[in-house]
Amino acid sequence: MDFATNADPSHESPPTGPPAMPDTSTASTWGPPWIGTPEPPLPPEPAPAGRRRWVRTGAAVLGVTALSMGAGAVGAGLVVDHGSDQGSDSVAIDSVGVDATPNELSVAEIVDGLADSVVSIETTVSFRRGPFEGEANGAGTGVVLDNGYIVTNAHVVDGASEVEVTVPGTGATVVAEIVGTDPANDIAVLHVDDTSGLVPASLASSEQAAVGDSVVAIGNALALEGGLTVTQGIVSALDRSVETEAGTLDDLIQTDAAISSGNSGGPLVNDDGEVIGINSAVATSGGGVSASNIGFAISIDTALEVAADLIGATP
Repeated sequence: MDFATNADPSHESPPTGPPAMPDTSTASTWGPPWIGTPEPPLPPEPAPAGRRRWVRTGAAVLGVTALSMGAGAVGAGLVVDHGSDQGSDSVAIDSVGVDATPNELSVAEIVDGLADSVVSIETTVSFRRGPFEGEANGAGTGVVLDNGYIVTNAHVVDGASEVEVTVPGTGATVVAEIVGTDPANDIAVLHVDDTSGLVPASLASSEQAAVGDSVVAIGNALALEGGLTVTQGIVSALDRSVETEAGTLDDLIQTDAAISSGNSGGPLVNDDGEVIGINSAVATSGGGVSASNIGFAISIDTALEVAADLIGATP
């Protein structure tokens, strides 16, 4: 299995006019697009027939597939109590308004609960080709932790000279510092000094997830104006492993929730409104292999462990 890698900004064409609108009629396997340059990077050679292609979807804008791992997973279980009261020879059953899963939140309630805990990320990357210099823009998503820290994917901020986050609710944009990155685990930590409007996300161990649980993915898909995008699906599989240019990512959650460019670093959420994963990658068709609705999220347990190490290593 191969991962499509980020295009090297040093190989970008110099800016000579307004950027061309990307073609969204077919899935793209290159990325991320460099907004502000007139010509997108050339796509890599098609994968040989019979091999899968994995595309990170984190720093893409305007409908072109880029890097991002993730989907949301929401778990719901049905518990039936077959017990009976001693001394009673009959059981009355109310068939109207029975709530089989009283703790399950609606998608709207889940989104509302995380409204102040998921941020949009915009990056600026400087590049040079020959005598020409320019800047490109990318987009991703982040999940708010305590004390102004935000976790996202390493590939979202790879090579960024400036990172800004949009505070949910207020729409205010603040500059974020890159605390550290771990490309091998595709995790990065950002920090903002002004925490106004930011609320730490509710988290749950990924070990609580089960195949078939419903999930919700929230993210800055395609960097569309007007707020974050929400999609719904299920946990399709657990303990997946995929190869990246930085090594192997293990213990991934597979989901069929729609993941698009810009979703990278966003939360995978269970039906209690708790984050169980960080969106990171999606499979795309190519080389004679067809892929549909196959996305991956880094388990929140791994993400938090890596984030703690990055924060602890800060001088």
